[in-house]
Amino acid sequence: MITSTFIQGNSFLHKADPRLKTSILLCTVILFFLPLSITAMFIFFTGLVLISIYSLGFFKTLLPFKMVLPIIIFVIILTPPFFKDGASILIIKNIIILTSEGLLHTIRLILRVTGITISFYIFFSTTSINNFILALEWFKLPYKAALVITIALRYIPSMVIIYNNIQDAHKLRSSNTQKIYFWKKINNMFPTLVSVLIHSIKSIPILSMALELRGIGSATKRSQFNIIKSNKMILQITISGVILLLVILVALLI
Repeated sequence: MITSTFIQGNSFLHKADPRLKTSILLCTVILFFLPLSITAMFIFFTGLVLISIYSLGFFKTLLPFKMVLPIIIFVIILTPPFFKDGASILIIKNIIILTSEGLLHTIRLILRVTGITISFYIFFSTTSINNFILALEWFKLPYKAALVITIALRYIPSMVIIYNNIQDAHKLRSSNTQKIYFWKKINNMFPTLVSVLIHSIKSIPILSMALELRGIGSATKRSQFNIIKSNKMILQITISGVILLLVILVALLI
């Protein structure tokens, strides 16, 4: 669980203060849960994608979409049947499969899931974990709580990397070069998932030692090598960023 999602760069997001980015990330996530119109949500989502392309590049921007693709597929399959209001769009054997209301809800959920995902992806791709912990501590969050949050947020990308590595190792050991069908692929996932589970259990002592080295459980007061200075200018920038997001939100709602 020592995998870092930070990508080196020289964009304005890489140079921005982590406290400002943390505040904007919180406002962005809240915004996607508000009852915005589809048009407003799509405009905001498009803006995030363009910012990601400018800061990280086009191909790196595709990574979060690949990560949530299974969730998007489930949303497309499972959401429309539960909404029967509105005009019928797709009817098969007198069974309403898709209505206008179901289509709108499906698009809203997809924009919400992908929007929140790309927001976190942009933040952790342009902000180092150390700066994120310092930003949380600056907001008066205890160090232990900040460390727990960072470990939890890094757990999923770490497991994805481990899963891909184990899957590649299984492919190298297999001599079967024939085409593998869909259900065969699903069946082949179980050995990989078992290997990931075993690897996760074996990594517990390593994580425990890493936490001990960081002073977790020690009665000695923790010292810090790096700190974020608290000055009025940074506070004003943070407040300005939040106000800017609120202004954009009001404009979109209108």
